[in-house]
Amino acid sequence: MDSSTPHILHQNAEHNIVLLDIPSSIAAAQGRAGTLLSTEPLQAPIPFPQQHRSRAPNAQDAATAALHAEYKALIQHALAHLGAHVSGPWCAPRKLMMQVPRCEKDQARDADDPERALECRLREWAAWGESRRRTLALDLNQMMASLGASAGYMQTAADPVAHPWQRVYHVVPDATHSTHVKPSDSQDKVTESWSPTLHNPAGLPLKLVVFSDQTQSDPRYCFTIPPHSTFFLSDSTHSDAFRSTFRQLTDEYGLRRHFDLVLLDPPWPNRSAKRKGAYEQVGGMPFLKRMLLRMDVDSYLAHKAWVGVWITNKDALRSHVLGPGGLFETWNVGLMEEWVWIKTTTNGEAMFDMDSVVRKPYEILLLGRAAPNAWTAVAHAPVVKRRVIAAVPDMHSRKPCLKGLFESFGLVPQGYSALEVFSRYLVAGWMSWGNEVLKFNWDAYWTTKDGVEARESTT
Repeated sequence: MDSSTPHILHQNAEHNIVLLDIPSSIAAAQGRAGTLLSTEPLQAPIPFPQQHRSRAPNAQDAATAALHAEYKALIQHALAHLGAHVSGPWCAPRKLMMQVPRCEKDQARDADDPERALECRLREWAAWGESRRRTLALDLNQMMASLGASAGYMQTAADPVAHPWQRVYHVVPDATHSTHVKPSDSQDKVTESWSPTLHNPAGLPLKLVVFSDQTQSDPRYCFTIPPHSTFFLSDSTHSDAFRSTFRQLTDEYGLRRHFDLVLLDPPWPNRSAKRKGAYEQVGGMPFLKRMLLRMDVDSYLAHKAWVGVWITNKDALRSHVLGPGGLFETWNVGLMEEWVWIKTTTNGEAMFDMDSVVRKPYEILLLGRAAPNAWTAVAHAPVVKRRVIAAVPDMHSRKPCLKGLFESFGLVPQGYSALEVFSRYLVAGWMSWGNEVLKFNWDAYWTTKDGVEARESTT
């Protein structure tokens, strides 16, 4: 293990087999000294009852089975290599966040479940940004329609409704400072009405506190914003609003408008609805695909940019990204690599039976590259490079942070720009867009010098 990349527990010389620790990969990507609270690491595989398909297999089933066989062989080789080189647990020691039991969580009110309350607040703050834009657009339309009318009419146009939430932020003196810094401790704090966008131009983290003056019962939410990071707390269905805000922000701070790396973790529809309403899934896959295409991701890509899309093991998802009329074809991106995240126990076993019909223990990052210029049509590589990333699962919806891998593999240039869509945490130097982008930057998910209620697991 390299001391400069402590979240990478092992990797081979070819950089195609990696053992990664998820919580510390996120902390490293934020340049944060604290420990990200986690869940109990998985000690043994999770059994699923055997199920069989009730219908006769078709050609698509055969293709899916053949692809799974390739992944299975690749994963088994990687696990054997890691087993021969890793003597201890397959994750770093964890500090565990106290969890509301699932039976209570399902029935708990938001006030009784801080995590659920935070998710509701994030969606409220994101939705207010959209409502404010609609109000301003309505006012503009009224003003234009009233040209030539009496001045009295124009004075009656509705003013935007003030948001009940305020925010105050200031630079944290140094990265090792306690995460719970009171706004009064800073002489350079900025207090303003809530806005769903913020850029941290400093080389130090920002402390962001969001609070309401309307009622004493509303809690204060404290977040730590990594250096040179930017967030757009906005529903990703509103691509026009993002484009407008993005242009304003890049003008104000002189930021680049094209990215060398774009990562997306779409909320693919699923029966269990474990995303807990983070994004509307009314309309299912057709709605989601239209939403992704309307984002105009290709307009933000630098020449030869890397584009990564996470997919689960639902049969249709791969074709939605790689097939005719799919995302990569629309964006003029050709598939170059596939990164297979195999979810393991602390002892190096696959989280589920590899051949389970119910659920596979891996997810795939389809990684493509954009065209070198505007007039070249790219195709998928004839031979796609595959890498295996092993990691013990963490809290639901947390994926391994890949910043360190892209940089250590030499895939991104010095001073590169990156955008992550549907993100649930911020990354130093990156832009993040989604309606939960601040979730795991909430200080309650981190240990502090003055202590956060947590318990430790040494695996």
